[in-house]
Amino acid sequence: MSAPRESGSPTGHSRRGGARSTAEGPQKKRIGATLCKTNCTKENLSFFLSPSVARWPQVMEVLSWQFSSVTKRGLHGDQLNMLEEKLLGPNPTDDCIPWTKFCKENLNDKTFPFWLWIEGILELIKKHLLCLWNDGCIMGFISKERERMLLKDKEPGTFLLRFSESSKEGAITFTWVERSQNEPVFHSVEPYTKKELSAVTFPDIIRNYKVMAAENIPENPLKFLYPDTPKDVAFGRYYSRPTDVSEPMDLDGPKATGYIKTELISVSEVHPSRLTTADSLLPMSPDEYAHLERLVPEGLVSIISVNFVMAAALLFCHLLG
Repeated sequence: MSAPRESGSPTGHSRRGGARSTAEGPQKKRIGATLCKTNCTKENLSFFLSPSVARWPQVMEVLSWQFSSVTKRGLHGDQLNMLEEKLLGPNPTDDCIPWTKFCKENLNDKTFPFWLWIEGILELIKKHLLCLWNDGCIMGFISKERERMLLKDKEPGTFLLRFSESSKEGAITFTWVERSQNEPVFHSVEPYTKKELSAVTFPDIIRNYKVMAAENIPENPLKFLYPDTPKDVAFGRYYSRPTDVSEPMDLDGPKATGYIKTELISVSEVHPSRLTTADSLLPMSPDEYAHLERLVPEGLVSIISVNFVMAAALLFCHLLG
């Protein structure tokens, strides 16, 4: 199997006599799908007159090539199995994929075709997730059923990253597991799109993510990247580093605005019954304290910490009593 010819790049650009034309939006993506599948079936112009049918092994190779040409990683067997099920269903009777199913027909109950979904994910990776994808941090293509099977026996706080199946623009989410009465409980966050990732990097979202139940103290439930890598080991190199800035209200600073510095974090609200153990109410970890210290003016941190510890201690004694 050969890679697409230079004159038929999947990006949708073409040259003739030095002139260049560019197809934008859905048209560009459809041209990319055409060129990708044309390479698969080894046809040329006749393909456009009478679109042929490709077999899954051919499509599989081209899809993996498409990812490896954009990033440093192609697609492995489990990821390709999920994509095969998206195109052919859970129990296919054959592996033939018509052109219309690949590029034009909507996916199951979705409002967009398979290729637009793939292109949206590729664009998201290129612009916001490239390092995480290349490092293997993102599982990406995995069904919800398979996701739960992988997480159910893992330590509470174990999570994995997958691409949303409901966004044609490309989106990524994470799911983590907890235990209630010795049974696994799964939580997934609303997917992040290029809009959110343009404001805050995904590693910083993972580092600062919190869940909150009623008036309880927010906590980060993400502990281990599947299968068992501590979160900070997996993502620490990508966290934003604190920079030397003037005190929030230092009006003599070089770029003084009079505003207190803020930072965007993701917080999810959950039912109060989720935080029922004394462990979840104990004081913050050293890493969380250090992060709070960078955000809050000097002196205020000590007041918050003392009150926090006292309240937690009183509540803990009440629970024991």
